[in-house]
Amino acid sequence: MSRDLPWGRIGYAFFGYVAAVLIAVTATMFAMLLPTVLPDDGAWGSYYATSRSLGDIFPFALMITFLTALPGFLLTLFVARRRGWVGWLPFACAGTLDAILALVILNISLVQNRPFETPLQILLPCLPGGFAGGFAYWAVVRRSLLSKEEIVSP
Repeated sequence: MSRDLPWGRIGYAFFGYVAAVLIAVTATMFAMLLPTVLPDDGAWGSYYATSRSLGDIFPFALMITFLTALPGFLLTLFVARRRGWVGWLPFACAGTLDAILALVILNISLVQNRPFETPLQILLPCLPGGFAGGFAYWAVVRRSLLSKEEIVSP
């Protein structure tokens, strides 16, 4: 895809978003299943004791994440374009913030009067998942990102 065509950048952004969601959900599921390898078989907290069924909800988590993370992703694209982000760290940190925003959006749609009450057992695994998703987005689109020189000089 040519760097001069806007459709090429839109295509890269779309595939980057799909990769970010896949990696973010996979990393979050891995972080949620990690306590089950402990000697107490994941009995730490009632949520982790029943986390063996997380593999069954993977497709559902992909769908929910794809929808709820989209506003934060679009905001990230806007900020990245305005600030001229080209490195991986800003995108990874934005992915972490997007995970928090996605949880707030999910809580607003499910529990309309308590958008900021996400249990720590769900919030904590989502943070490294969002970080990994942001890094995955950068890894897919890094060749199509405008350099700071291209942003300054038209």
